[in-house]
Order: sequence, then structure tokens, then C-alpha cells
Amino acid sequence: MKLITLNVWGGKLYEPLIDFLKKYSTDIDIFCFQDMLFGNKPEFSPIQKGRINLFKEIQSVLTNFNSFVYRDPEESYIHGEPLPLDVGCGQAVFVRNNLDVSENGGFRSHPESSYHKGGNIVSGRCQWIKLKLDGSESITILNLHGLWQRNSQKKDTPERIEQSKKIKDFFNNHNGKKILCGDFNIINDGNAMDMLEDGMINLIKKYGITSTRSSHYPKEEKFADYVLTSPNIEIGDFSVLSDEVSDHLPLLIEFN
Repeated sequence: MKLITLNVWGGKLYEPLIDFLKKYSTDIDIFCFQDMLFGNKPEFSPIQKGRINLFKEIQSVLTNFNSFVYRDPEESYIHGEPLPLDVGCGQAVFVRNNLDVSENGGFRSHPESSYHKGGNIVSGRCQWIKLKLDGSESITILNLHGLWQRNSQKKDTPERIEQSKKIKDFFNNHNGKKILCGDFNIINDGNAMDMLEDGMINLIKKYGITSTRSSHYPKEEKFADYVLTSPNIEIGDFSVLSDEVSDHLPLLIEFN
């Protein structure tokens, strides 16, 4: 089974992104996307140039997949630009239609009181699905778009510690195999990451990955995206793909 996780950057690199999905659509079983837009018009937002109906356009490419959505219930932003109320931002998981998704859902990864309008504290969304495997086995996959806080440089904050606690509590209530993936918005060596690594394997560290960012990201910090797995998952391969379809690079995991 193969999974790709990718922050799609609101579809700002729209044509390369669509070409990328066409290229991988026959080989990948699960796509986990962050920074997805859910509007209806085939146009770009005026400031950040996010693709307004990105979700629908990806649906038209991934026709052999079932899609699952978790989006902001309130006003949304794309990199500080307010989005129309009928658009909204969030996450989407696409699962090949021969796989059995038995449950799915989502939750905010930090207290609602810490969410500030205006783009100072945003994201903090956890989307999850549970796949039935052979026999009684299952695998729970959590697609995270971690809390973003202005001027924090992705370092530990009380809200990020709370986020890690909520994620750990969620996984403690789910048996079977587990994968945590997405844009975490945290550094690779802080306490927030240490909490998430407890009982999990950080594939970014295991495979010696040096960056998950494309050339479209000018800042110094080169880690934002991660895949963590429970020890009972047999990993076939893990890599950061070189396709430049966002300011993030796609992460691909192959597992049995």
C-alpha cells in the first residue's frame, strides 16, 4: 500500500499539481492533503492566488477514489488572505475505492479559545480515517495540519504541547496500526515532537531526511512535514519526492 501526504498550498501551483496527481493516481492508494480549498468557482483568490475550487478539480482527477473532508467551521484564511464564506479551507483524504474505510472524522488540535481571527493562530486540524484490513485488523491514519503561530518559528508553545497531547489521547483510544502524517508545523527536535514520537517511529529521522521544503519556500527552517508510524507497520520504503507542486514537497510511504 502506498500513501502520499502533501500540503497543496491552496493550489497556488495549480497546473504542476494537477499533472503530479495524474502521474501518481494509478500507483498511490491514499492521498492526504492539507491546505485544501472547497469553493465552486474555477478561479484564483485575488491576493494569494489560491485555487478556489481546488477540491472539486482534484476530485475530477482522482476518479477511482473516495474522498473524505474536514474543513474549518468558521472564517478561513489562505496565508492571511480571508476567504469567502462559501469557500473555506481544510483537509481532504482520498482513498482508492477498493479499500474499506470503516470510520472517519476530525477534531481541532488545540483549544477553540486559542484560535484568533486575522491569521495569527490558524490551522490546528486533525482529520482521520480508519481502514479495515484483513481479518480483524485495522489501521488508523491521522492527517494533521498542525497549529501555525506567527513569529514562533515552529518551536514549542503551550498550544503546540496541548496539540500533541490531544493527538496522543486520540491514538490511545484507537487500537491497531497507526500512521500520523501531514504538515505538523513543528520543529523536528522539540518537546511537542518528542510527545508524538512516544510509541511511534519518526520516518523523517529514521531515513535521514534533510528537508521537506521545495525551492518555493525561502525561509531557513526546512522541516514541516512528517510521517510517524506505529512499530507494528512494516515499512517497504519512504522518500521525499522532488516534484515541485507546492512550497512543501510530497512525502511517500510504502507499507505492508
